[in-house]
Amino acid sequence: MREFRLKDYKLGDTIAAIATFPGKSALGLIKVSGSKALAIASKLFKPRRKKNIRGVKTHTLHYGWIVDKGKACLSKPCLAGKQARSRQGVDKREKIVDEVLLSVMRKPSTYTKEDVIEISSHGGVAVLNKILELVLEQGARLALPGEFTYRALVGGRIDLLQAESIRGIVDAKSENALAFASSQLRGDTTLKIKQLKSEIKELFIQSESAINFPENDLDISALSLEKRIKVLARKIDNLIEGSREAEIICEGLKCVICGKANVGKSTLFNRLLKEERVIVSRLSGTTRDVVEETISIRGVPLRIYDTAGILEPKDLVAKKAVKKALSIFSECDLAILVLDGSRRLEKEDLFLFEKVRKKNVIFVINKSDLTQRLDLKKVPSPKGAIVKMSTLRSKGLGDLEEVVYRKVYREGVDRESIVFLSQYQKQILKELALSLNQIKVFLKESRPIDFINIELKICLDHLGRLSGEVFSEEILKSIFSNFCIGK
Repeated sequence: MREFRLKDYKLGDTIAAIATFPGKSALGLIKVSGSKALAIASKLFKPRRKKNIRGVKTHTLHYGWIVDKGKACLSKPCLAGKQARSRQGVDKREKIVDEVLLSVMRKPSTYTKEDVIEISSHGGVAVLNKILELVLEQGARLALPGEFTYRALVGGRIDLLQAESIRGIVDAKSENALAFASSQLRGDTTLKIKQLKSEIKELFIQSESAINFPENDLDISALSLEKRIKVLARKIDNLIEGSREAEIICEGLKCVICGKANVGKSTLFNRLLKEERVIVSRLSGTTRDVVEETISIRGVPLRIYDTAGILEPKDLVAKKAVKKALSIFSECDLAILVLDGSRRLEKEDLFLFEKVRKKNVIFVINKSDLTQRLDLKKVPSPKGAIVKMSTLRSKGLGDLEEVVYRKVYREGVDRESIVFLSQYQKQILKELALSLNQIKVFLKESRPIDFINIELKICLDHLGRLSGEVFSEEILKSIFSNFCIGK
């Protein structure tokens, strides 16, 4: 991925990109933004009914063809008489590339606040690349990742929080993720940040007045100030926790299914997936690699991994599979340890208990339809939810899904505080929380109001960087380097 450099995002250029996934499909879209957009459209687009594209009304749709005039016609008009025109009004010297719909949108009421044209053609790599090539020949530049959204930010149409939510919408793997990202794009999160800023600004102004006009005896009660700072700190903590929640909702909870051989790991994987994704056999060691799929449990994306056993490998292939499984296991957010309820605990089970001891874990007691011989009393206080199931008969699957859902949506998290943030923005929130905690320390130590005033100013600066009022190349990089070209 190309590294984000602010100087590369030249606002004076007209930019263009394929805005749909390049591949075989019914439709494809080329997007062009900038001062030359309408001029480029007028040179490449032949409307079915004769009209001047530069003069049409904004936000209108036009039917016609994209034509390739060839190098001979690019610098000057082709001189062809009436006899040289086809029935479609296209010069016979011009080559029709595709039948299209052209959208014309004039500034400032566009996504980028610039003149924008969108060419809706048939899908396909060849046709999209050809149209893009013709657009670039007419003076446009290939857009960089996220450059359209960057222009929307610079033009004041959106702020940084809304820019991040756009990526959240594009990356959404579930309805919940889409709903939260859409809420942020609507400006709900921006409003929360503005309210926070307003409250901190009020305290800052009071402290400034107390410093600059001591003769007015503007006494700020330390107790009142401490209460207000605690409320603000709690709101910031909720946003930090909400950003963690958003990351799970957007990226999915990484969940590893583990257990000794032939306990039903692959059957459970198939039941969660609701299809026969992996081979199930009574023979042990059927799974020889890590199998990954993304599913949705009650609107929550779950990246589940069916792993080869992480016990002692017996051959070279198994050794590689175990190495890969251990790597994923160390990074997982949730472990599902499958135990055979019809068998007594064995040393392999105890080994796995030790492996998951420090993990967020769910214990699945499988084969509940058989005579139960498993005794968990021999395990010192297993920490984690216990679900009894029969994966073969799909019994208890709903109970497991409920437990997984509760693991994602932890109690105490304010749903209204869920925000999509870049890593850099999350760091800003943490720095803001530290500044508020520092104010608490100053209050306990009865420090002069000047100390509190400085920290409140730092808090305002943090909030400015968070929303984009204060531009920072680092934070722009953290957001736009993850955008796709065409957005």
